[in-house]
Amino acid sequence: MASLRGIERLGCLNKPQYLAQPKAVLRRFFGVPRTFPGFRVVPLRWGLPIEVDTREDVGREISNCGIFEIPVLEAIFRLADCADAVVDAGANIGFMTSAALASAAKMVIAFEPHPDVFRQLEKNVALWTQARPEIAGRIFARQAAVSDKNGVAALRIPYSFSGNHGLSTLEAGPKGGTYREIEVPTVTLAQVVEECGGSVGLLKMDIEGHEFTALNASRITLEAGKIRDIIFEDHEGMDSEVSRLLERSGYTIFGLNRTPFGPALLDKRASVAWYFVSEAYNILATRDPERAVSRMRDRGFRCLRNRRDH
Repeated sequence: MASLRGIERLGCLNKPQYLAQPKAVLRRFFGVPRTFPGFRVVPLRWGLPIEVDTREDVGREISNCGIFEIPVLEAIFRLADCADAVVDAGANIGFMTSAALASAAKMVIAFEPHPDVFRQLEKNVALWTQARPEIAGRIFARQAAVSDKNGVAALRIPYSFSGNHGLSTLEAGPKGGTYREIEVPTVTLAQVVEECGGSVGLLKMDIEGHEFTALNASRITLEAGKIRDIIFEDHEGMDSEVSRLLERSGYTIFGLNRTPFGPALLDKRASVAWYFVSEAYNILATRDPERAVSRMRDRGFRCLRNRRDH
């Protein structure tokens, strides 16, 4: 057990977020908690504050090193343009939403259905607009789930929710599973795109297995190319049901990954070198693969730069 723990700790040296923040490496090696458990405001490297709950997984990771899911984060910084509308479906407390704002997207809409998590998202939006009043007209938070209809649906909340606030889902729970249900508003992607003026530059989806249902219901919107880039998590990888749906709708599929030297786009034929690190199963679907490859090519991580670099 001790040797396995040592290997795990050595693995953190292959994480650029630690290489950019040496103190975080020391905390990881020696197991020193950064703060007492509870709520705290963390200053992010792109100049926006965020309040996190260090008692749950995502909040603890952000509190410890200011970074979470670096391939997705870096893709947002590189792919979002100043003329884009960005949609964050499954925004949680708004960490990725804050990155879209920092990338200078003209409008960001964040959807979070869970009422308690949404209140935390609203608090963070208030922190951002207080820190930078000029962004007040660019960020909109909505308590709703992106799904296959405009209406209401049952949000299923597992009893493990207290340890990870991103686990709520509209998908049916496993037989014998323990969860509770609450009714939440729902909206279709087609409706969201219309509210954004008819096009979305970047859509980030993290809706706990409900991606196929939501995307399939708005496939006419997808086939019309009204969403340029889609970032989503899929534990079935690049040949999943969701990926095949998007390919039929005109998208090119890449795996989002990272190396110690910068982000990486992987296609289905790519061989994975030793320095590639699997981090969940993050996928990029794009209508403009040449643009995506060009944007993701440079070494380094923009999301790790300090505020003065933006």
